Amino acid sequence: MKIQDVHIVILSSIKWDFLWQRHQIIAEYFSQFTHVTYVETTGLRNPAPFKAVERLYRGMSLNRKRKKRESGSNVNILPPIVAPPTLKLFRTINQHIFTPSLASKILNYSNKPILFITYLPTSTSLYLMDELNPITTIYDCVLNFENFPGIPKDIVQTENELIHKADALIVDSKHLFEKHTGKKAVIRRIPSAVDFESFSRAAGLAHGESSKSGGGKVKATYFGGIDQYRMDWGVIEELLKAGITVELIGPAPDGIPIKHGQLIHQKPLPHEQLPYALQDSDVLILPYKLTEFTKGTYPAKLFECFATGKPIVATPLPDLIPYGDLIEIADSPSLFTEKVLAAVSRDDVLKRTSRIDLARENSWEVRCQSYEQVLEEVLFEVSLNELVKIGSRGRD
Repeated sequence: MKIQDVHIVILSSIKWDFLWQRHQIIAEYFSQFTHVTYVETTGLRNPAPFKAVERLYRGMSLNRKRKKRESGSNVNILPPIVAPPTLKLFRTINQHIFTPSLASKILNYSNKPILFITYLPTSTSLYLMDELNPITTIYDCVLNFENFPGIPKDIVQTENELIHKADALIVDSKHLFEKHTGKKAVIRRIPSAVDFESFSRAAGLAHGESSKSGGGKVKATYFGGIDQYRMDWGVIEELLKAGITVELIGPAPDGIPIKHGQLIHQKPLPHEQLPYALQDSDVLILPYKLTEFTKGTYPAKLFECFATGKPIVATPLPDLIPYGDLIEIADSPSLFTEKVLAAVSRDDVLKRTSRIDLARENSWEVRCQSYEQVLEEVLFEVSLNELVKIGSRGRD
């Protein structure tokens, strides 16, 4: 059995039009070969009232299609109508009403056997598996769910059940690989990557001297999701105190807790426009809090930052420390500020070139091929098992 012989169903943890990352990229990649249905997030926590209304509204448009940006293939995008996997009542409704309805809509897209990829280790995911009866299941784990704020109390139990039922486990971070090793025979680490051609456009001065090497106001930029449980706002405050202009690009559902004349917030940009927005930045920053939750975070933007060639300053997330020769690592707000200022004046052509070269080696094309290999392995096992069954029936 090959990839073109299956209908790939992706249960995502994000909406299709959220920040462009592995969820959507994987969906588009495999749509070259077969039918792909992208189910937008079925939720983790009880949403705020306006979020609940928005989710219901999206769910009313049950059969939307988005064309792949660079080819003629399509991904079916399905905004689900489901309750959050929190209260017992919600789970009962999901199990008996919402997930059977959702499964029915998915099955209408294709009559091929289903290969199920899920990013959510919730009861909803397990219910949907039961309804779809996929020939194989992949759990793509990119969050340290056990320590994610506000999620169901039994998340460890449901995650372990999902891992047990899945045919393969994919993780992005070293921490998650070590955490889940031993739970699954087939476990692969596939970190996030970069659309190199796009982000290398932001290199700008990558092959010249820094525009601020002789003085001038420094601009430090962060792009990505902006929230209260990942961002270290103490770092941002310290940068602003030092006279550094800080630009934040991305969605901020909880708002920005700091007001300052040199703090710029841009709402999310289309992914293809983001590299151009980074061109006038002097330093790219990764100011993550260090918590039990963020230990499992592999910044999706890491190789996008490398592709620009620009200096990078980050807090010491476990998966960033191995890149210490190309990233400045700082474990306090004051040291972070020092590193930002030093990075502007001391960065050199060799480091910039090395960052760009590393990004080139870690393109999404390479990552998707690794992902494809995992899927081919599990499908081969399915085919092998079917042959064994046929052989057994023949002997009977």
